[in-house]
Amino acid sequence: MVYSGQDYEFLFNTPSGELKEEAFEALRHRNVFRYRAKTIKSGDIVEIEIFPVWNTQNEIRAAKANTTKEAQKNLNDRNSKKGLIRKINTNFTEDDVHATLTYGRGELPNEERARRDMRNFIRRVRDYRKKKGLPELKYVYVIEFSDGDGRRTRVHHHVIMSGMDRQAVKSLWPYGRASVDELEPEDGSLEGLARYITKQPVGGKQTKRWMASRNLKPPKITTADTKLSRRQAERLAEDVRSAAPQIFGKHFSDYALDLCTVKSSEFVAGAYIYARMHKDTAGKRRG
Repeated sequence: MVYSGQDYEFLFNTPSGELKEEAFEALRHRNVFRYRAKTIKSGDIVEIEIFPVWNTQNEIRAAKANTTKEAQKNLNDRNSKKGLIRKINTNFTEDDVHATLTYGRGELPNEERARRDMRNFIRRVRDYRKKKGLPELKYVYVIEFSDGDGRRTRVHHHVIMSGMDRQAVKSLWPYGRASVDELEPEDGSLEGLARYITKQPVGGKQTKRWMASRNLKPPKITTADTKLSRRQAERLAEDVRSAAPQIFGKHFSDYALDLCTVKSSEFVAGAYIYARMHKDTAGKRRG
């Protein structure tokens, strides 16, 4: 029987550049049976998350013993944000728009009204698109209520939505000012915008809420136990800069490598490896 380290990413916290000899011994540990690769395709972005598969329950016991509620919560928060980023990359392109919707001076709506205003706005946009014969609306929106020190600030909304005339979008928000821009993916990704609209306030708790239309497509996720060998994982840990383009280039020849990280753990055997690539429209691969 084998056991996956997929649920214990947070235990792998030592970057490969800081690995000492004992960490390399952990990579080669006999308890590592193989490596399992999860591939996530989100639009023009491909991510690979690689975890050790152990051949003994001892590693699971050690992982559970060193798991804290805070570490698990932080991982859940990161996974939630990654899920949103992937959903945005899967469903939106440079043909779509980002709108920032604010209220008039002196208006400070509560959460109930803010949500109602957004529902009304989405309804108006849908009606407009139906009249113009445009495709069904896709959207993701975030409502922002608080600044970094936890005090109330001017409530505003961020909306990533299907492309349409920017002046029309502005006219459909009657509560204040609307700023509308075309999306500008960087190397095929909208991660920068997604992280901006869901950023955690410095010194304050998370007070943003995001919602998405039900017609958004999920990213394509596949899992394989043969994509990366133990020896390849060791090569990545020894010299990720030169090994990563070669190893991942064999599997994804149409993609350019953006980054690859390798991390070990002081608690369990093996390594956690993460790689991200984008569709290479220029026909050139860079490492």
